[in-house]
Amino acid sequence: MSSRGLRFLSFAVVVALTGLLGPAQTEASYYGQIDAFVVRQQISKDLPKINRCYESALRYEPELAGKVSVRFAVVRTGYVKGVQVLENTTGNDTVERCVSRVVSAIRFPRHRSGKSLRFTFPFVFAPQDVR
Repeated sequence: MSSRGLRFLSFAVVVALTGLLGPAQTEASYYGQIDAFVVRQQISKDLPKINRCYESALRYEPELAGKVSVRFAVVRTGYVKGVQVLENTTGNDTVERCVSRVVSAIRFPRHRSGKSLRFTFPFVFAPQDVR
């Protein structure tokens, strides 16, 4: 509880998901490629961890809000490589590093394509006031 008696809950809103290699990588395929739905599904499993990144910082900055957009590649084995933070409007480096670390640890299904599949995923954070 904060000093005003309000409890702050956080939430990460997944705003959009963009496949950066073109339409073949964002649509379901018979060739074992990962589609955008699978990426959203895998990331949604780790949203509680992403939320904890934000909630930890929210304790020290009750008005903290903003967006952290990450770009990453999923290699054939399903591992995430090359996580880059493209935008951090929260201004909080701890949230940025934590989100990057969580995304780096996500595992996706293996795919047959020899190429890495690139995605951009924005997380939007805002305190939610619950009485």
